[in-house]
Amino acid sequence: VGSSLLALCAILPVASAFAPAQTTRPGTSLFGGENHPINGGLPTFNPPSRDRAQDEHVDETPPNQSSYIVSGDRSSELSYDPAAFPSNLPLQQIQGGNSRLTYKMPQGADRAQIFINSHGRPLKARVELWLGPIRRVHFIDIACMNGAETPYRGCIKFKNTDSAGPQTLEISTSDDQAFPALVGVDIMTPDRSKERTAIFDAIWKSSTKLYSQGDKTVRSIPIADHVKSVQLLVWSKDVGKKSFKANVEFLQGPNCKRQYYEVQCGGGTQPYHAVFEVPGNGWTMRWTNTKTLHDGSHEFVVVPYELEDDAPAESDEMAPHYNGFAERSDEFGYANSLGPHGNRVWH
Repeated sequence: VGSSLLALCAILPVASAFAPAQTTRPGTSLFGGENHPINGGLPTFNPPSRDRAQDEHVDETPPNQSSYIVSGDRSSELSYDPAAFPSNLPLQQIQGGNSRLTYKMPQGADRAQIFINSHGRPLKARVELWLGPIRRVHFIDIACMNGAETPYRGCIKFKNTDSAGPQTLEISTSDDQAFPALVGVDIMTPDRSKERTAIFDAIWKSSTKLYSQGDKTVRSIPIADHVKSVQLLVWSKDVGKKSFKANVEFLQGPNCKRQYYEVQCGGGTQPYHAVFEVPGNGWTMRWTNTKTLHDGSHEFVVVPYELEDDAPAESDEMAPHYNGFAERSDEFGYANSLGPHGNRVWH
């Protein structure tokens, strides 16, 4: 009998006071059972409407489609104006090695157009607008692989010199002696400035505005292949009215930066308006906000300027300009070159 009891104890499991109690969870259709894929198989409330909504979201979402693409069916009306962002201004050559030209803004002026290119060499230049001796209100650093293929065309707005005082536009090259630049400046008259303001407002109101908050936020905007050039409009009047600072990159292919710009505008030098060439296909604009999170909010617009199929024909005639806002060519002592070096005009 004793041996039989020992054998029976060996077969039966031994219950421990420290072992957890064995419990089973009731499986119901409402909670989805124990093998539900959500929450590691634990009971989860999963009504049929949730799966149905998720399926509809997947079906209606286009795969790999960006939220905004620069495209259009016709060129901008501004591209047909020969005085808007002209590429055939009288040009002055600036040698490399940190050479610079300065232009004093005449009385009553509040807008100036700038054109900078090269003879096919890389373009490395800097544009600065100074209000007084130490206050810089506009800054842009330019670095392009080919200045003849992708020149810089910009229009800067600044406070009227009658109220803000004398202002000076300074354009300089990099430290490298091998990269000269060709520069043209057209200072707008008050009537032309009012016309440009109306055109800018019309484009701004009718276009999709992209918001950038700050602290290295990045926005990537693909550009359609039939777009020949794009125009960039930046304004912070609706999101803080502060200055903005950003890096603008135009890439052709994965991380191939063919154009790079570092732009900074104060509140009084906005809105900012520029045109960038994007010849060929496969272009993407990458916008990086480099101001702080709480102080760098602004909006920008990227729309086509010229399209391949309906771009206006290029003209060899000199673009209309106003010789530095002067009634006659030598009123400010700049002759036809809009600058202090009249003997170095490049036609």
